[in-house]
This record gives sequence, structure tokens and C-alpha cells, in this order.
Amino acid sequence: MEPPAIQLNTENRKPETENQEWAFTVQGRGPDLLLLHGFGASSFSWRDNVGPLSRHYRVWTLDLPAHGASPAPLEADYSLEALARGVLDFMDRRGIRKAAVVGNSLGGSLALLLARDHPERVTALVLIAPGVAVRRIPWIFYPLRLPGLGLIAAALLGPWLMPLALRVAYHRRDLITPEVVAAYAAPFRDLRRRLAIRRLCRQLRLQPLEEIAAWLGQLRQPAVIIWGREDLILPVTQAYWLKDQMPRADFHLLPEVGHAPQEEVPEVVNKIIIDFLGASLKN
Repeated sequence: MEPPAIQLNTENRKPETENQEWAFTVQGRGPDLLLLHGFGASSFSWRDNVGPLSRHYRVWTLDLPAHGASPAPLEADYSLEALARGVLDFMDRRGIRKAAVVGNSLGGSLALLLARDHPERVTALVLIAPGVAVRRIPWIFYPLRLPGLGLIAAALLGPWLMPLALRVAYHRRDLITPEVVAAYAAPFRDLRRRLAIRRLCRQLRLQPLEEIAAWLGQLRQPAVIIWGREDLILPVTQAYWLKDQMPRADFHLLPEVGHAPQEEVPEVVNKIIIDFLGASLKN
């Protein structure tokens, strides 16, 4: 049976992030599977994953605040903890009692926080280059954190910068097509959205690795780690560190792949996810 058509929806709510009307899609039937995108991205980054995954699961994608088609309130709390609470609120309002969570980069950080703070709601973790062992803000985002220069950087951070950003994120340059550039650039035409992205970047707090390692070792959900060997944003040394902290997790290091494996080699990533969840959820 073919999965039902994608439904585009928005949610009205005011949790701590004041994130009204988060944009989301839902497709398929079966156990719930939540896909969380990375910093500066949107649900567009899962365009080649939703269809295949929805043949096995009810797949939810959502645009985090200030991303994609979701609102960008300038006064909101964009800390990781607040964003994770917003995702939990989304699950509550949509009646998602528990779900497997897939997260790329920033989305991987949120997936881990959900698993740590609400283990009964997260059945399994798929961590695609999660931003968990970051020791310094990647250089491409760092200017946004500066007090004065950050405002100038946000003002200049227009769609014109997207081809450069994608060249950093993707290892396979042939994938940077005009259609992909246009889809990623569209939200950044809005100055308010760029200022909200700056606020999120400024509120990112780098937790000491010893503290992160302590709670990573307490996670009990089955997990798989997927990382691109050519990742220029979160280098592969972070992948090995995370693997050491989560020794029971499956580990896949993909050659000739950058920071967004689900976009560069979607067939490989989809198979990893389906095989992993098929085994872990059955057990």
C-alpha cells in the first residue's frame, strides 16, 4: 500500500521558545519517526528520505523556530534546552507518545537532549553528525556570535551566501544545483529570520566534554551514529569521540561524504536507518 500524501500543517502554541505555528509534514503509517534538521537548514534537508522511510514509519519533519517556514520570534529563548522542550511540546500536541528520533547536526543535539531528559519518549536514536562534542563554534557561524559585528553579519547573511555555505556542508559539489541553492536560500531573504538565527547562534552554550560524557554514558536507547568522513563543519575526530562515549551504538563512517549524509548519499542513509530501526524496535 502506498503511503498517504504529505500533509502540510502548522501548530499554534506558546512554549518557552514562543514558537507559534511550527511548520511540519507527516507521511506514512507505523511507528512514529521524527526527523530534526541542522542549524540553518529546514525539513527540505530530508527531501530524499521521507518517501522511503514512510513506507515503514509515520514520518514527521518539522522546521525549528527561525528555520524553513516556521516563525522567527526575536525575543524567544533559542537555547538547546528550550528548543528540545519545544520539540517535546510538539509531540504532546500531535499525540506522539513516543518516537524514534533522527537528528542531523543541531537536530542531533536536540535528539540527545530528548533522550536524556525524557527517555520514555524516545525509542531509538539516529545521530547524523550531531553537534555534541563541539569545542568551538564552526567558523562559518562564529561572526554571528559577536556583539556588534554579529548584527552586521546577520544583515549581510543573505541568499547570496548560500552557494558558499553549501560548498562547506557538501563534499559532493555536483549536488549544489540551482534548485537546492534556491530552496536553502529562500528563508534567508527575511532579515527578521536572519536576526533570529543570530540569536540562536549567540545562545548556544558549549558544555564541557566531561559533563557531556557523563550523561551520554547513561543513555539506554539503541543508537546509531552516521558521519561523513569529509565533514568540514564537525570533523571526524568528534565522531570517534562520540563513538567512545557510546560504545554500544552502531557506527557508520561514510567515505566521500560531508556534513549532510542524508542529502549526499540518501540511499545509503535510508538503508542504515531502516535496517537499524527494524532490528532495534523489534527488540
